[in-house]
Amino acid sequence: MDQTRHVAMLVYPDAQLLDVAGPLEVFARTARWLAEHGGAAVPAYIVELVGAAPGPVAMSSGLEMMVRRRYAELGPVDTLLVTGGIGYATAAGDPEMLAWLRERAGATRRIGSICSGALVLAAAGLLDGREATTHWAYCDRLAALAPDCRVDPDAIFVRSGRFYTSAGVTTGMDLALALVEEDWGKAVALAVAQELVVYRKRPGGQGQFSRFLEAERRNDRFGELQLWVLDRLHQDLSVERMAEVVGMSPRHFSRQFRAQVGRTPAAWLADLRLEEARRRIESGGFQLKDVARQCGFADEQNLRRVFQRRLGVAPSAYRERFGG
Repeated sequence: MDQTRHVAMLVYPDAQLLDVAGPLEVFARTARWLAEHGGAAVPAYIVELVGAAPGPVAMSSGLEMMVRRRYAELGPVDTLLVTGGIGYATAAGDPEMLAWLRERAGATRRIGSICSGALVLAAAGLLDGREATTHWAYCDRLAALAPDCRVDPDAIFVRSGRFYTSAGVTTGMDLALALVEEDWGKAVALAVAQELVVYRKRPGGQGQFSRFLEAERRNDRFGELQLWVLDRLHQDLSVERMAEVVGMSPRHFSRQFRAQVGRTPAAWLADLRLEEARRRIESGGFQLKDVARQCGFADEQNLRRVFQRRLGVAPSAYRERFGG
């Protein structure tokens, strides 16, 4: 309670406002909460924006944020975060900024990014050989920019040693709360999350978007098929039946589905059933035998086997951890 942690956020023109304000508000709110309830002798966190030059920096929303000093003038900090936003490409192409990031990487306890800020870290060579994530729309660009980086396109945030990367926009707050929990414990992180009216941890390790949204984003017959399947998970959904719905032969359907969706129909259906089972268990309103039946598992025992194999936990333990 007698240590102040300095958190700096690197910003640039056309950064995403929420990428900056969300995480920094988590740290500032934590400092206030600890001052009021935790008996801290000094502020738990101080936060600061740094950029290429002092002065106002226009965010992609048109609003401006004030940078007090140039990043090169920044002294030692505990945590350095890189914002995301549509202006990331300019930052990722700035050799002076990238050299500074590489230099700071060896002298900073934690380095992280929000959204497309991961591409700036990648351009600096800081994600080579690591696991990382970014906003789902930028995952392919991250993989191309850092071929040696293991990109997780569905994660809310990823920790790889001292490096932390998060997905888009509001997930910066998820990451910041995780860092607060590392520093001050679960109870403090939970109290701050409650004040902010957000999850301390999203239920079930929630992915960036659900299969429902994935289906709705498609405007072809496979999108229509996916929405059709979502209403019939409890039924026998063979490849033959799904092929009939879209008017294809089973063989042609399987080839086209894999080419356009990226998975076999069977693998996609298994993922869909597991996601819906998780959602129902998290809601706390269903017995496990009913979840198994409603989501198309043969029985409760089969549901247990799938949970154990895919998630490494039994459905009952999953409910204890994430159930409402």
